[in-house]
Amino acid sequence: MNTKPRLTGEPIMRILCKTSENLVGYLYQWNNGDVQPAWFDRAMANVRYEPFIQAPEQNPVDPNTPRTRQQDLTHLEKA
Repeated sequence: MNTKPRLTGEPIMRILCKTSENLVGYLYQWNNGDVQPAWFDRAMANVRYEPFIQAPEQNPVDPNTPRTRQQDLTHLEKA
């Protein structure tokens, strides 16, 4: 049992229903290392956990240059 208090938590994974693939909750990790599911409706048994995809913090070519995200979607527009 962890004796440190739970002060802050952040979602680390999505909880998805295995049969419908619907999002049914999030798995949170607390500042003291505890993990806890937060269900939208009720707890479910037939689920899978999907981690969030994190963008790299640094540019792989030059670690000193911040990575920029591609926002230009003009290539998707019809001609």
